[in-house]
Amino acid sequence: MAASISPDKEIQSLIDLVSNTIEAHTTALFMAPAPGEPLSLLAYQSLSRNINTNVKISPGEGLIGWVYKNKKPVNVDQFDQDTRRLFLYSVDESIKSFMAVPLPRANGVLSVDSKQRYVFTDKSQKILHQFAQALETTLERVQQTAQGLRRAGAISFLSELDKVLAQREQAEQTFRRALALVRIYVGAGACFLAIVLPGDRDHYMLLAYDAEGELRLEADSLPLDSGLAGWIMREKQPLVLEKARLGTEKSYVFHPQEPLGNYVSFAGFPVKWGRRLHGALCLIDRARLNIDEIKAKGLDLAVNRVAASLEMEFLSKRIFELGRLDPQVGLPHRTYFTERLERMMKLASVKNTGVNLFLIKVTNLDALALESGQPAAQEILRTLARQLLVQADKTAELGHLSYGTIGVAALGSFDAETQRSYQEMTRTLSERLIESGEGRFQIETAAVLVQYPAHGQRAETLIDHGLKKLNK
Repeated sequence: MAASISPDKEIQSLIDLVSNTIEAHTTALFMAPAPGEPLSLLAYQSLSRNINTNVKISPGEGLIGWVYKNKKPVNVDQFDQDTRRLFLYSVDESIKSFMAVPLPRANGVLSVDSKQRYVFTDKSQKILHQFAQALETTLERVQQTAQGLRRAGAISFLSELDKVLAQREQAEQTFRRALALVRIYVGAGACFLAIVLPGDRDHYMLLAYDAEGELRLEADSLPLDSGLAGWIMREKQPLVLEKARLGTEKSYVFHPQEPLGNYVSFAGFPVKWGRRLHGALCLIDRARLNIDEIKAKGLDLAVNRVAASLEMEFLSKRIFELGRLDPQVGLPHRTYFTERLERMMKLASVKNTGVNLFLIKVTNLDALALESGQPAAQEILRTLARQLLVQADKTAELGHLSYGTIGVAALGSFDAETQRSYQEMTRTLSERLIESGEGRFQIETAAVLVQYPAHGQRAETLIDHGLKKLNK
């Protein structure tokens, strides 16, 4: 009865030849994926219907494990043990003799047994050794061929990935298609791409994902100390867990409420370009992720390509933003500031907080321009903008709303600390002399503070409300 575990045809032909030459009851080839790991049944030829095809034999376990561990042959005549102790049979087959030889280069064992003869001769043992050498050579050739095919598969995968990432679609659609290629290449159940929030480097969000079957997952804004993805971005190190037990309070990719309880293995990699961290690429599966050396190299190159694509997105947005800056002050125009404020308000809703919009107007700017010239007035505004950038929170958004009026928006509820910060900033600006290349100037300012959601549900409404209060 031939093997039902689909070995390579050339290997199976050699096993059939061994069995017919030695007239064995069963001929079996056991292989281990690496030295010291358990043997499994790769191919066999047998007259028995009781072969345990799922057998796993540890080094030193039984006669076959002994041959594997010690790399020495055994030849047992008048075999009088229960054959289940060989771990190859599910019932006692009452064999009369047994012989096995090691395949040291291939991490394997070749065994034969007989129900007809009580003894395998020395000649039979020499023949079995010769077959073992032939099998080792064939296995090496088969492995080289498989390795070549895997390399070709990796090259094909990376070529397809390049095509997808080169397309100019919306970022989320592009990366979703890219993640589908990565997931299929690795053989994972799901693949995720999380990115650090551009305006808040202490938080991240799920940009895109692809999964086998139905999966609905959201992660809009999470702190970097949340989940395995957060750990990868925080430490900038890869993480592989074979027994992750995801979907529990102690182990989760993004947050404890995620619907990933059926997944048990995890692999995650930081996505960075040079020193700039963009995010993390994560893979999960319901079984152990099988990532060999070639697949690992292909995956590493894929992560690098995703990082390069995110870097291009980052740089193109930076160039786009520079094109939307007001050259008078080096801050975004009102239209662009309004867009950014709108995004901040949406983020505030997710975080269950508010937005404080601080508006500062230089009331004597026209007088200064008349006295010292328009270039001096513009330099005053640029200097004021730089001072505000230093004083404001690092996550704040600044914009030039109208001539001489600058807006500063920041996340947070309106509390006593915010009130004190607002008063201190107003006092500092009104008391400070502005020093610029055009000279030293005493500016006069007016300021107001408005809040979302109290004074407006939309960015434009909030700005208009603040300007009306400011110009009263």
